[in-house]
Amino acid sequence: MMHVPLLKRHMQSQIHNAIGDRFSLPSQDATTQSIAEHGVRCLLIFEYCYFLLQKEKSPAEQDVIPLAIKEYKDFNVAATVHKAVETAVQQHDQNVDELCQALLQVVLENSYRFFP
Repeated sequence: MMHVPLLKRHMQSQIHNAIGDRFSLPSQDATTQSIAEHGVRCLLIFEYCYFLLQKEKSPAEQDVIPLAIKEYKDFNVAATVHKAVETAVQQHDQNVDELCQALLQVVLENSYRFFP
């Protein structure tokens, strides 16, 4: 089993390499929406990685992240997440607590897309 810091660096690298420029990491020019969307996307992918590793016939650790990202893309979750995050930010941008609750709801509503 990988150590947590090594696994974290590995996951960040894999996500950045697999997702590419369209889903770049937030920069200094980041908006509330881009940061929120990146966070939701990472939570969904990490949650699915955990699910895959818990299965009886789980893939090798190094294969989990690319598989989760591929499924994220294949199930076209990105478009749904983008629209949901955009709506949440428009409705709750001035209230961080409400925005966090709305973003958590986006994660909960979209995590089912991965699970059989």
